[in-house]
Amino acid sequence: MPTDHGQGKRILDEDTDTRIQKGEAGDVPGPGRRPKLLSGWISCVVGLLLGTGAVFADLLGGGANISAGALGMGFGVLGYFLGSRKLATATVFLCVAAILFGLAASQGHVS
Repeated sequence: MPTDHGQGKRILDEDTDTRIQKGEAGDVPGPGRRPKLLSGWISCVVGLLLGTGAVFADLLGGGANISAGALGMGFGVLGYFLGSRKLATATVFLCVAAILFGLAASQGHVS
């Protein structure tokens, strides 16, 4: 005969809501978080400039150089970790596209 020690009832009675309530997750940027967000934003802007510069260099026949795109992607990842999520995602996507565009240009697919 199995013995039930009340585990099933205790598990079913527990509050299983794992959602973070509003205000608990640090939604409000306080004075300590603003420099971090600004640093993330600046990092993303530098990454965007490197990515667009790499595309323009490829259009002008700069050769097979992907270092600017890779560096821009690194700045985008840094910006993501510093809190600038949407801009960092756009930065990484642009830099990956710049790397692929640069590789296509080096093979002669882009004139």
